[in-house]
Amino acid sequence: MKNIFGSIGRQVSLPTLAALAFALGAQVAAADLAADVQSDLETYLEERTEIEGNSGASIFVSLGHEGPEFSVFAGTTEISGETPVTDSSLFQIGSNTKGFTGALILALEAQGKLSIDDTIGDWLPQYPAWKDVTIAQLLHMISGIPTYSETVPMNDAFVNTPDRDFTFDELVAMAYPSATVDLPPNSGYFYSNTNYILAGMIAEKASGMSYKDAVETLLFEPAGLTDTYYSDTAYTGEVLERMTSGYFNNPACTLYDPDCEVSQLAPIIGRDIKADSVSWAGPAGAIVGSPQELATWIRALFDGKVLPEAQMKEFLRPVSMKTGEYIDDVTEDDPSAFTLGIVRTTGQGIEPSYFYLGMTLGFRMVFFYSPEHDVLVAGATNSQPPDGEEQFTPLVVSVYQRAIEEAGK
Repeated sequence: MKNIFGSIGRQVSLPTLAALAFALGAQVAAADLAADVQSDLETYLEERTEIEGNSGASIFVSLGHEGPEFSVFAGTTEISGETPVTDSSLFQIGSNTKGFTGALILALEAQGKLSIDDTIGDWLPQYPAWKDVTIAQLLHMISGIPTYSETVPMNDAFVNTPDRDFTFDELVAMAYPSATVDLPPNSGYFYSNTNYILAGMIAEKASGMSYKDAVETLLFEPAGLTDTYYSDTAYTGEVLERMTSGYFNNPACTLYDPDCEVSQLAPIIGRDIKADSVSWAGPAGAIVGSPQELATWIRALFDGKVLPEAQMKEFLRPVSMKTGEYIDDVTEDDPSAFTLGIVRTTGQGIEPSYFYLGMTLGFRMVFFYSPEHDVLVAGATNSQPPDGEEQFTPLVVSVYQRAIEEAGK
């Protein structure tokens, strides 16, 4: 400390000295927080790896636009491996992709190419059973449309043909009512990946581009993303090399698994899925990135770098995940709401915040963001754990709560 101030001398004003001291104090506090988070992450892996089937994890913390930020990471990129996870390790971000798809639709609306009040009938007349469903209903998960991703044919593909590349039409066909498809109806809020495949198809038709080209041009570039990727096949090359392995470790029966005693997916428990085709996830979950890149995306979105104010307002309009109805905001009695691609949540010691836990067969990525406190925490790990055993998100919640406390000092 003496050397720092000694080099400044009398040319620096007292307010400047105070600002420097404050900044230095913030850096020291962030370093202390980083050390605590590092210890907690290592403890989590020591205690949970055998149960959750993961080998490594990474967490990024931002204490404000102008505040300190840091990454911590622990473990290895594969089970029994020696390559450590670093801040450049990549993970499948899973359903965090949905926020990109919702934003893509709204970017096209801002260009006058569609409206979120348009219907499936307007854009995809090949699906007359769903002709009156609006784009907004798709993105809010209140369309009533079943999810293809837990059907018997999809499960069979996961087990037997993991390298198969699906078209969007083939995915939708697993859920569309026909002589061979009769999935149970649903109402209100219902989480369906089919909604976001349909939204991706509409985005392609409205933009005249592939989903990949549209998301890269209209979202990645204005958001300043340089290390985020979308593929409609398997990842290869440098991206695959930088990805951690991803392990499926969930013996639970899937939603449409008939008369289930043993899950259709039991044969892939313990399998590394990172080199499998991600075509099955598409606009609902196929993006790859790091926790820091996801944080960059969320900040860019909320900073207005991607969408005009009118479309951002539409993006954040909440629908109760309890009732499926539009609400003003979440409350203790109605604590979770779906926007056009992310979740607004509160409760259990968390003030109203934005959140998403994206999960694929072998990866989890989660973020929490408070515009009010200007704090953002994102984290990733490399497994899908057994039902009821997901303890990475509670760890990230704990980090987020401490980050807000630190930012408020």
